[in-house]
Amino acid sequence: MANDDGDAPPCDYISELPDNILVSILSLLPLDDAARSTALSTRWRHLFPSTLLDFRAFAPGRDVVTAVNTILAARVRSFHTSWLYFPNEDDPSVGGWLQDLAGRRVQELSLSFSEGWQRIPESLFSCNSLKRLHADCCTFPDATQVAAPLPGLTEIDLFGVNISQESLNALLSECTALEHLRMRSIGDCDCIHVRSASLKTLCVSGDFDELFIEDAPNLEQVYGNSMYTRNPHLKIAHAPKLEFLGYLGMSFGMIKIGQTVFTENDFGVKTLMPSLKTVAVELSYTSEGYIDWFMQLLKLFPCLETLYIRSDTWSKVQAAAPGSWDVLRSVPCIDNHLDKVVFEVYRGHEWQREMAKFLHGRGRFLNTMEFHCMGDKGCSEHLGDEWVREQQELLCLDSRASMDARFLFFEGPLVNNHHDVCHHEWYKRKYYHGLYKV
Repeated sequence: MANDDGDAPPCDYISELPDNILVSILSLLPLDDAARSTALSTRWRHLFPSTLLDFRAFAPGRDVVTAVNTILAARVRSFHTSWLYFPNEDDPSVGGWLQDLAGRRVQELSLSFSEGWQRIPESLFSCNSLKRLHADCCTFPDATQVAAPLPGLTEIDLFGVNISQESLNALLSECTALEHLRMRSIGDCDCIHVRSASLKTLCVSGDFDELFIEDAPNLEQVYGNSMYTRNPHLKIAHAPKLEFLGYLGMSFGMIKIGQTVFTENDFGVKTLMPSLKTVAVELSYTSEGYIDWFMQLLKLFPCLETLYIRSDTWSKVQAAAPGSWDVLRSVPCIDNHLDKVVFEVYRGHEWQREMAKFLHGRGRFLNTMEFHCMGDKGCSEHLGDEWVREQQELLCLDSRASMDARFLFFEGPLVNNHHDVCHHEWYKRKYYHGLYKV
């Protein structure tokens, strides 16, 4: 813009913007470019540390270690959260970073390695202010040698991490503020042994032999997308507030809840879980006895409200093992409480239709039944309105027990991470975009 007064310096409109807007602009710049802004003036010098409240230092093909060292040496005085991604470098700087961040009372830290199993330095445990930790493709330090490891930690996400069974047990028992734990593809840990007074959410998947929830008085959710594929033992001794459990499958070596024991060929329902409101099952419909297994399982949960049903997503086998859904005509938990049933992958196979008719015919208080449709050709196949109308006729939906029930058909299967993201507003807004309008 031209300056009418030739003697006056040009007006710096950008510097006159409020701090929060300038910080947002700096946060969008590459790491080193944002750092250079500190040389502009004293007005800008104090802004750069604020951008590190949520800064991602990750740049493939560049010397990230040098860049981060430069920033931390620039006398950045304070930031509350930090997301630092760095490659697999044999460099002592990493330990120094964690010591420096501990002094700045970092609250959020993400350590992601591009390759290999680099060990996180022991200085991680000096970050006493840390609240959220994400570790990816690395080896976790030994937590058994620390009196009170990460006392303020509320959330841990371990993905592709080597961690010993003893170290994991120490984290669970000694992190007294821990509420959310997610573990995917963890190594060196055959038994996940849960003793935690604070834990609320546990998400696990990977190659482990046993999940033993010994004492978790505040645990509300336990789930894992691939637990049923590993043939593990599941034992729940004390979790009085547990409301969501999944995915359970016939492939589990054993399911033991209190005094109730489920094995492949034997059921002994002795202990009920009245706290459980939602259960997700992986139904092995080609296995003999799958109907009886499913019905006996439901007896465990007398107050069940929501049921998620998944079958082999990619299987093209249509015929189910022999059996009848009329095996039990009096199941109180279905008749009295079930509000919502979700078929995560609905192909319109006969066994699915018979199961759906059984459940909605018995669901006196059923409010919603969802069918997430997928053809035998895969996710990209658009089945069309005519196919949906045909399924509605085959299901005989007018003969339902609850006259207020809704039957919703969706394009494509339910997303695999549904239970991870279902509480987000953006996901709720887009959830019904794939709904068939028939």
